[in-house]
Amino acid sequence: MVISIQVLREVTNNFSDENILGKGGFGTVYKGELDDGTKIAVKRMQSEMVGDKGLNEFKSEIAVLTKVRHRHLVALHGYCLEDNEKLLVYEYMPQGTLSQHLFDWKDDGSKPLEWKRRLSIALDVARGVEYLH
Repeated sequence: MVISIQVLREVTNNFSDENILGKGGFGTVYKGELDDGTKIAVKRMQSEMVGDKGLNEFKSEIAVLTKVRHRHLVALHGYCLEDNEKLLVYEYMPQGTLSQHLFDWKDDGSKPLEWKRRLSIALDVARGVEYLH
């Protein structure tokens, strides 16, 4: 589903710092909420990271990800390719990222995950990867 840049600017408060969920090598992820109440995570790609080849790969990835549905994979709800912006719109995961739970648990005062839980997560990740292949 194509989502306009105007809508994504509105639901992220113009990509405000207060809505940042995280930053990575390819861009910044923002929290937003659509008019129907659906919470979303908007990945805003750094424009310098996406050249002509990258744009073709981005479009191919969208074509694949819009068809992928699996309980161990975050769903892609939509995308935006407008005004030199390249954004992916995913379902929002309210409990945080896997990385936060595995490596950054001290940051929010949590306890480390028990090894039994870590093994369960590893198996779920493997099931998601298996589905993709």
